[in-house]
Amino acid sequence: MPLKIDELRTEYRKNPLGLDIPIPRFSWVLIGEGRNRTQTSYRILIATSKENLLKNTADVWDSGKISSNATNQIVYDGVLLESNTTYHWKVKVWDETDRESEWSEPAFWSMGLLKFSNWKGAFIGHDVGHNTLDKYDSLYLPPARYLRKPFVLNKKIKKATVYATALGLYELHINGKKVGDANFLPGWTDYDKRLYYQTFDVTDSLLEGENVIGAVIADGWYAGYVGYALYLRLDKVREFYGVNPSFMGQIELEYEDGSFEIIASDDTWKVDQGPIREADILMGETYDSRLEKTGWDASNYDDSDWHYPIMYPFPKGKLQAHPGTLVKNTERLTPLNITEPVPDTFVFNLGKNIAGFALLKVQGPKGTKVKLRFGEILKKDGNIQTDNLREARATDTYILKGDGIETWQPRFTYHGFQYVEVTGLPEKPTTDTITGIALSSIETNASTFSCSNEMNNMLFKNIKTTESANFFEIPTDCPQRDERLGWTGDAHIYVRSATYNADIAAFMTKFLVDLEDSQLWYGAYPNFAPFPFSRQHQYSPAWMDAGIIIPYTMYKVYNDTRILEYMYKGMEKFMQFQEDASSNYLRPEGGRNWGDWLSVNEDTSNDFIAASFYGYDALLMAEMAGVLGKIEKALKYAELFENIQKAFSEKYILANGHTTEDTQTSYALALYFDLYPVDIAEKGAARLAEKITNNGFKFATGFLGTKHVMLSLSKYGHNDVAYKIFQQTEYPSWGYSIENGATSIWERWNSYTKNDAVNSDINARMNSFSHYAFGSVTQWMFQCALGIDSEDSGYRNIIIKPAISKDMGFMKGSYKSINGIISSAWDWKENTLIMDIGIPVNTKAKVFIPSNNVSTLKESNISILELHNINILEVNDKETVLKIGSGHYSFSIRFEM
Repeated sequence: MPLKIDELRTEYRKNPLGLDIPIPRFSWVLIGEGRNRTQTSYRILIATSKENLLKNTADVWDSGKISSNATNQIVYDGVLLESNTTYHWKVKVWDETDRESEWSEPAFWSMGLLKFSNWKGAFIGHDVGHNTLDKYDSLYLPPARYLRKPFVLNKKIKKATVYATALGLYELHINGKKVGDANFLPGWTDYDKRLYYQTFDVTDSLLEGENVIGAVIADGWYAGYVGYALYLRLDKVREFYGVNPSFMGQIELEYEDGSFEIIASDDTWKVDQGPIREADILMGETYDSRLEKTGWDASNYDDSDWHYPIMYPFPKGKLQAHPGTLVKNTERLTPLNITEPVPDTFVFNLGKNIAGFALLKVQGPKGTKVKLRFGEILKKDGNIQTDNLREARATDTYILKGDGIETWQPRFTYHGFQYVEVTGLPEKPTTDTITGIALSSIETNASTFSCSNEMNNMLFKNIKTTESANFFEIPTDCPQRDERLGWTGDAHIYVRSATYNADIAAFMTKFLVDLEDSQLWYGAYPNFAPFPFSRQHQYSPAWMDAGIIIPYTMYKVYNDTRILEYMYKGMEKFMQFQEDASSNYLRPEGGRNWGDWLSVNEDTSNDFIAASFYGYDALLMAEMAGVLGKIEKALKYAELFENIQKAFSEKYILANGHTTEDTQTSYALALYFDLYPVDIAEKGAARLAEKITNNGFKFATGFLGTKHVMLSLSKYGHNDVAYKIFQQTEYPSWGYSIENGATSIWERWNSYTKNDAVNSDINARMNSFSHYAFGSVTQWMFQCALGIDSEDSGYRNIIIKPAISKDMGFMKGSYKSINGIISSAWDWKENTLIMDIGIPVNTKAKVFIPSNNVSTLKESNISILELHNINILEVNDKETVLKIGSGHYSFSIRFEM
């Protein structure tokens, strides 16, 4: 059968609107029956209309038949692309026998506004002042602003496109309905550097006669409370970028008669306040339904008492299309139960710890005030715990209009929570009263995992829940307290794990732009990005290294060299900063030095951590420079790594393989970063295994060490020790949190026990229950336990080398790579090991069978020696190495008991 083509994407997204990348990239996934299926050629057609495309009239680009097996990172090579234009494309391929496929289903993308002259709108809004008449809290939380513009259509529309942005947050409306399904637009940037816009196709939303375009805008990250500035008691705690939010947009109309019209934001629009009396990301939202302006975003509305807007100057930042994935509703949760810890205070348990908000359904007298507060855990008395929210008020208020059943959800705030406390209800609630709405910028649907240990299965669910909650416009550290910043240390520690659970290519591309924008003038990357405020010590070793490690991960996972090119100049500047600060090739501590954050009973020196990450940076830079064809630079960084390795070994590694620090983290970092001399690395790994064994198979590590411990153990063959840690349930371990009711990954190993409200009063205010850093074990689960890895970048040459252990009865999982789904499973049937493997079309794999007894090795019950489409590459004392092509395989090997 010919190959089939699926999942056409442009710049990592399906049918994206409003790209401003002049030379976009394309990708697809191949599906084919049988084994050893490959693509040998492809042909892409691009046209300005779907009709032309279906007729194979490529009036934009016909690539011709290209001899290549590439299915991603395919670079456009046609005519110059134009603003506000939709392009349609399809692809066909030829397989290993030169058999031609059918054309794929058509896909499309549109270009945004590529020139400043394309923008006709102005930034408009109005100043609500700092002394509002209707204030519900001592905090200054201004109301949202409402904007509207009626316009008349007298001709038939062929196409209508809206381009919109805001300094602040906006929600767009046309003819009484919200436009699009995204939230928290236009996203968060360092606004002095850039501001993103969105593109919407609204052709089907317009009517003959009067139409209305409207927007609601709020402070958001631009003018609201951001980060933990209030907790730090900084002089400034909000309005870091600006004071008044403003909106800019335009609707571009193409009529069927060939004429065009643009309706843009200007001084003819009208503005007013409305029922959203407070709107702040951290503090919450207050909605007074008595003040609703019914029909404000539709025709035949009397806006005579509305005002004309203030015109604001264009921002300093460059206006660009949002390059990432937007925040959307990903799940609706019905409460598991309702409790009433004190009279008329009701607590709804949603069953897991999410980021999002609550949808309220209520009926009662006019003026009734219903208050919603949010918490991740409960105190002993059954009330929600809010101490760990610190200065985030995290409270939503709804005031009833008294008109039957009323439903409401906020627009411009979100919370991290499992429990919702509701007070002020006029009658006893039901589970319909509250619905949890989970929000995220990603979908955690790229992987599956299950094994014979139910605790580990719950761990996997908790990891995905926490990743979803924190990949919210940027990779935040936590979604609940007054922080929610893009901490760079957390991000790079977890990034490879994140790639297994979700397609984060576009999301992380956006974050790397934030990181590049935030790079400090002297070369260091900051502790978080975007970077709205600073304090002393703006950077930290092992945090700032995100500027090297995340781009490298993007290259390894997605074969993305364009992001390396984008980041390269900044990466070199960062390496120069480290070189200037180093002495004898050792990078000393500097900046804030968070160290191995939240380690247990062992402290690894800041100097050791700084020096080890400096070495790792050099190692990765050598590879990335080589990939980009910068041969002299590659040699320079390779030599730098050798010098760092030598100096590091002389200072920190003893002849017996011990480190001078003798901590779990020191061994894990030095081993994983290849800083050990080759001849004694095994001794270092043995000492790491010994320390963990002597510690009862428990960690003594924090954010930095934990990820690398099990990876290093498996790298040097100590899988048995890694599995014992993986299944541990005593403190400190993942199992400990699950035994104590965790539905997400905690910031601290001991954040909570069933017997305590929180572990200690000291930790109560620095205690997140949704913190993905310790979820970095995902990398070990897939790379080592399941054995899914890649020899090259982008999973074209796959490695299947599972760490098989009798401590685990079975394990199975899959990962949806950029080339398709890779699956790996292993199971014991008495003394026979079964390995089931799936390899996607157009890829090859090396499979490592943990036995050299080839005579008993079978595939689908046929001796491997009789199969000609499976090559035996090597047989050594420990294993048999096979080379296979695409398809599904079931290997079995019998072991003598």
